[in-house]
Amino acid sequence: MPFVISSQPPAPYNSGMKELLQQLVRGVPLTAQQAESAFTDIMDGAVDPAQTAALLTLLAVREPTVEELAGAALVLRRHVVAIDAPENVIDTCGTGGVHSNIFNVSTTAAIVAASAGAPVAKHGNRSVTSKSGSSDVLKVLGVNIDTTPLQEARCLKEANICFAFAPRHHPAMKHVSSIRQGLGFATIFNLVGPLTNPAGARRQLVGTRSPALGDKLLEVLVRLGAARVMVVCGRDPVEGTLCEIAIGGPTHIAQFDGTTTTRYEFKPEDVGLQTQPSAGLIIHSPEQSAKIVKAVLNGEKGAARDIVLLNAAAALWVGQIADSLQSGVALATEALDTGKARETLAKLIKLSHDAG
Repeated sequence: MPFVISSQPPAPYNSGMKELLQQLVRGVPLTAQQAESAFTDIMDGAVDPAQTAALLTLLAVREPTVEELAGAALVLRRHVVAIDAPENVIDTCGTGGVHSNIFNVSTTAAIVAASAGAPVAKHGNRSVTSKSGSSDVLKVLGVNIDTTPLQEARCLKEANICFAFAPRHHPAMKHVSSIRQGLGFATIFNLVGPLTNPAGARRQLVGTRSPALGDKLLEVLVRLGAARVMVVCGRDPVEGTLCEIAIGGPTHIAQFDGTTTTRYEFKPEDVGLQTQPSAGLIIHSPEQSAKIVKAVLNGEKGAARDIVLLNAAAALWVGQIADSLQSGVALATEALDTGKARETLAKLIKLSHDAG
């Protein structure tokens, strides 16, 4: 079946793209400038779908380089529909790609972090490889995910959190949406998505599928002007790799505090929590995920609460609300125990439906 991206005639074959494809076939990676040029043409609709599919495939068969990721991210940032946001806004968007059965930890952590003082522009999408994407669970919880940038700016100002639904902020992706669906595997767009927050967040907690990729993403974010970043890849004995700080095993953390890059292995015991089985975190639908999110926000104790505490602590660290993960856990605990986190979700739900 041919790719169909619109009712318009396909773009003509791009001679510059032909040369880049030949270079990739020879095993030579793209420079940042070449990647920027290629993705500029793609986002402008100036590349034939077959050439775009070939480029995405060649980059996917071996993980994109730092140069390729940086070049592509610059282009997507230029094409984003922006949200007016404070300079210290943070995000907790991950790359996915781990086929997770865990409930929406980063989304819950974003709510808790917002209630503890960190302004959060939560960037996210529908599920691709997990049982529930951030937009899926928020919709079940009652949040209007189809908001405008003006509504999102108001949510951010009054609730300290907004949800930026990726398809509404990246209209140029219309040129590749059908191609990505036809390919059926994760592409470079899955990796650069978290690097293109619509609120321009320079403080980010990013979960990803491997320590090596985490190190690459950290380097790209620092190169692109990040102020404070933590990239995490957790390991669970049952679920395997997680795009979060794990409660069931160790987590590889690569972080940048504004001046220094460090890498280390983290365990829950490092902040006074216990390593726990992940059985109670498993879900099979957004509805099940929403049920766990509500239980955590209502103060229920257990592994779900503790994994949220860990990831909210990391979000508070990147937001410079906490000076360590341990102090971040204390702040997140207070936000849950006092009901602040639950109240923050209620505000987000109400404001997201307010057209004013």
